[in-house]
Amino acid sequence: MFNRSPRAKHAFTLVELLVVIAIIGVMVGLLLPAVQAAREAARRMSCSNNMKQLGLALHNYHDTFGTMGWNNVKGNGQLAEKRSPVDRWMTFSWVVSVLPFMEQQAMYDSINFNTQDSMLHPSNNLLARTPLSTVMCPSNAQEPVNGGQVPDYRWGATGQGARIDYVGNLGHIWGGWKDCGAVPDFPGPGGSNIFVRGANPGTPWVNGEAINEQVNCNGTHRYLGGVKMAQINDGTSNTVMVFEDMHWQGGNNPAAQHIKLPTDDASWMSSLAAVNSIRNPMNNRNKAWLQGAGDRRCHGWSSYHPGGAHATLADASVRFFTESIDHVVRYSIGVRNDGLPVTFE
Repeated sequence: MFNRSPRAKHAFTLVELLVVIAIIGVMVGLLLPAVQAAREAARRMSCSNNMKQLGLALHNYHDTFGTMGWNNVKGNGQLAEKRSPVDRWMTFSWVVSVLPFMEQQAMYDSINFNTQDSMLHPSNNLLARTPLSTVMCPSNAQEPVNGGQVPDYRWGATGQGARIDYVGNLGHIWGGWKDCGAVPDFPGPGGSNIFVRGANPGTPWVNGEAINEQVNCNGTHRYLGGVKMAQINDGTSNTVMVFEDMHWQGGNNPAAQHIKLPTDDASWMSSLAAVNSIRNPMNNRNKAWLQGAGDRRCHGWSSYHPGGAHATLADASVRFFTESIDHVVRYSIGVRNDGLPVTFE
């Protein structure tokens, strides 16, 4: 009998291995962008849901108390008096006012509204450093807690605070801490002065700590107090109530990248951080329209979503707007009582 010779084992050649590795690399290269896009789509949906929840919280607060939340006021809803002799407000944001409508009643009850140190009081600062997922966009890779955060006007002292990525709409105003002078006055339609800084009606100046100037805020929020639904003359479905704001430091150095670290007014308990003017162009990275790095007056409507950012309208619906949005369109949806026709992009 003859023994069969064992069958020779076939091994991959080096060329075959390299071809397989190359194919796998191409497949991974094709798949990775799709995976990243899917993840961003999920983050964007979560961000939109956060803004929807904020819109509903503001509506529920309004149904209960008759205003669009309060800003810079005592816990009883009354305007706070300035501290003497340092001439500062006891300051809390509108986010604080709607905490009970965001399933955060225990946190609201823990805030000391009678201290002169606002969010810097030791017990309050423990809460201010607590991240709230509802006010943070998942697409934002910034740290959840940042130092050097100010509560409001005239505060030299700073503390740590958890970030906020959504702001109440002050309207198209030229106001304290929101007065980026590098952004020019654009020509208005038909020669109108709607973009002229200081023009009222138009883009009025608002001293954020002057009670008598709060009426000049033409959006849905104010530096002090709140706005009623009945004052949204252009219709709740045509007016922005809350918009995304990443609080980027920016900067106008032509040799430096756009600084995406947060400004010193980027904490959810800070009344200044929770509101902004819609005047600055969306995702503004134009060096000519920015000021020095860290100048908090130039941050505005912005996001990490490709091509645009969300806004919650005053009817609590959420829309995504492109960053190429026309200045007139941005003005018309940002002002509650301008009477201009609204065209969504």
